[in-house]
Amino acid sequence: MNILASYNWIKEFVILKQSPEEFARRVSLSGPGVERLYPQAPPFEFMIVGKVLELKPHPNADKLQIAVIDWGTDRAEIVCGGTNLSVGMKVVVALPGAQVRWHGAGDLITLEPTEIRGVKSSGMICGASEIGLQDGFPHAEREIMDMSWCKAKPGTKLAKALDLEDTVFDVEVTTNRPDAFSIVGLAREAAVILAEPFVWKEAVTPLMPKSSKPVPFEVANHEKTLCTRYQAVVMDHIEVGPSPWWLKNRLLMAGLRPINNIVDITNYVMLELGQPMHAFDYEKLAGGKIRIRKAKKGEKILLLDGSEKILSADQLIIADAEKPIAVAGVMGGEGTGVVDQTNTIVFEAATFDPVSVRRTGRSLDLRSDSSLRFEKGLPEEQTQAALARAVELCQKIACGQMASKVHDLRSDSRRRVKFQFRPDHAERLIGVKIPAARMVKILKMLGFGISRRSTIKKGKPVFDVEVPYWRVRDIEGERDFAEEIARVYGYANLPSEIPAGKLPLAPMDPVLIAEDSTKKYLSAAGFTELLNYSFVSSEVLTKAGFAPESCLQIANPLSTDFVFMRPSLVPGALAAIKENEGLFPENDLFEVSNVYQRHDGLNLPDELATVLIASYGTTADDRLFRRVKGTLESLFDDLDRDVQLKRTEQQNHLWHPGRTVDLFVGDVVIGTLGEIHPAILNAFGLAGRVVATEFDLAGLMQSQKRAGGYCSIPLFPPARRDLAIVAAENVEYTRVEAIIRSVTDLLAEVELFDVYRSDRLGKEQKSFAMHLSFSHAEHTLTNEEVELEISRILTALEKELGAKLRD
Repeated sequence: MNILASYNWIKEFVILKQSPEEFARRVSLSGPGVERLYPQAPPFEFMIVGKVLELKPHPNADKLQIAVIDWGTDRAEIVCGGTNLSVGMKVVVALPGAQVRWHGAGDLITLEPTEIRGVKSSGMICGASEIGLQDGFPHAEREIMDMSWCKAKPGTKLAKALDLEDTVFDVEVTTNRPDAFSIVGLAREAAVILAEPFVWKEAVTPLMPKSSKPVPFEVANHEKTLCTRYQAVVMDHIEVGPSPWWLKNRLLMAGLRPINNIVDITNYVMLELGQPMHAFDYEKLAGGKIRIRKAKKGEKILLLDGSEKILSADQLIIADAEKPIAVAGVMGGEGTGVVDQTNTIVFEAATFDPVSVRRTGRSLDLRSDSSLRFEKGLPEEQTQAALARAVELCQKIACGQMASKVHDLRSDSRRRVKFQFRPDHAERLIGVKIPAARMVKILKMLGFGISRRSTIKKGKPVFDVEVPYWRVRDIEGERDFAEEIARVYGYANLPSEIPAGKLPLAPMDPVLIAEDSTKKYLSAAGFTELLNYSFVSSEVLTKAGFAPESCLQIANPLSTDFVFMRPSLVPGALAAIKENEGLFPENDLFEVSNVYQRHDGLNLPDELATVLIASYGTTADDRLFRRVKGTLESLFDDLDRDVQLKRTEQQNHLWHPGRTVDLFVGDVVIGTLGEIHPAILNAFGLAGRVVATEFDLAGLMQSQKRAGGYCSIPLFPPARRDLAIVAAENVEYTRVEAIIRSVTDLLAEVELFDVYRSDRLGKEQKSFAMHLSFSHAEHTLTNEEVELEISRILTALEKELGAKLRD
């Protein structure tokens, strides 16, 4: 997860002198990684603050005026058509060389000295949209940006006047460190890494004035396990309006759009402290009450993004006395949102169960900056500082006054997490000798509380370390202390040494070896490897003929596309073929990965190492089948395994009933080879044909290797004959070859080279043509001996299969 952080904002909480580049380099080595730097001033180069001294009508244009501008060192005339331009007004002046977007549209253009309707203009008086500041200074279309509020003198650089001489860091924060996903968190990290003073002070919530009469307000928490702390306070006499520029500027740099001062305060506190907040319009709360409860099935809520959601009974919500007013930890409701007419508000700061927030967000298809933070798990202690900061800002920029006490509902006491710390143990883990005093100092700078035990083990000091509240979910034991010390010490400072010891051996598991061999073999054969997810959607399973309810379902899927563990590699392959057939109308594919078979009553499924080989295209002949079958048989030869192909007797929804065979190792079926059923192809929208084989690699490797043996080179030349027989259409070649080999001991080789069909042979007949090679170990075979062997073969084939010699 990434956060956009202003360097000037960070420097409010830690005293820094480093350049932005140096800051980014050093912090990235030991803490959150700074991925990119965005200097804010360059887009405003050649732009200054000017003051309108005089306005004169344009001699050649009714809608234009000539403004005499004071820009500090000189005066100049600029032609302008702004409808709100007035004498004494401070404006943004873009000088020649500045880049602006004409009327806020189109590409950037570079200004040059010019004449407008015959009058020389020394620059341009800009509207906010023309310099990219429309979100901070909204105004009507033909108006210009009013800078009269700014104390900067004429001639001041615009970047300086607007506090834009700053750099924004794009910082990657790991998900286990939500404490660093804030400006104060980054400042705390920087203070430790750079050894600079950390000067942030936690805000303190003021007490309600004794002279004030509290407004009626109640809070009740009915889900104490899902909401472990809920704090709220009422603020009265609110003046809702635009936020001051300094606050807008911070939000814009962080990628958030200003709304109004109250909403902006909640977003500002979230960015500064990492604690999401929300503000309700008190007058819109039925009964002046807030209830933390689960939704009732079928309840509806209109959210701030304009969407209406139907809630389920397992979702946590914030409600008033009558209705839901927010989805807890995700988004507030439109009905209680703060508007310009709001006079009294309720600030909320809470801690919600991260799993509940994540599930609710996913089920409602909602994502927000608040849910992003709550999903990582936030400490209960953080809400107090956030609420105090919000009250402080509200009093400062919205004239708010506290109108109630701070309601604080907490379901558990503060968790004090302690672990022992042994410096000598940490030193062994890090591999570098670091003085114990420096280790202790680093931990203290990180906020850990440390006390030394009175007892010493084997002359070595032992400490008790209390984890600060913002690291309770991250620090899990003594080893984590060593990691913290090592990163602050600097991984770059650790010596570079070649590891001692033996090199790791290659895997000895025969299945893993076979996986590697299979991938290398199929890649060399010209097949393209597929890399699919192990998760599939119910839609893909249904298209492939699988019943989703019979497959293994994931408890917390990433999305609706990844709900089930795949029971076969075929559905994913068909989806991939459909996605790519436009660019690759024909292709050969393979995948070697696991499939998952569900077991009722067991927690874990069977994970089966599986091989898929597939060819697809629009050909009408059997070329695809022969391509896959030949590759499969060659692969089995490479793996030194005997596999029999036999026509399947059972029907399968996935495979074509007349063009499918099973793969047998002994009497055990390990897979299938065949053409995908046309109905399945039609469901995936595939117009061509797909031939595939899928088999259990582990089942294959459990079979015995082929018996090896020595065979000497023949001393006498072989006798070769070609034999063509006619047999019934349903006769398989494997049966023919088995009979031939069983009746003669002189046969050295047999090779099928043609299968022929024609009307002359008959509708239910086909011809096999084979190369036969005969040899004898002690002499050269005579023609009579070879003819005798062929006669035996024909007799056996006719007896067993009814086959005859082809004319």
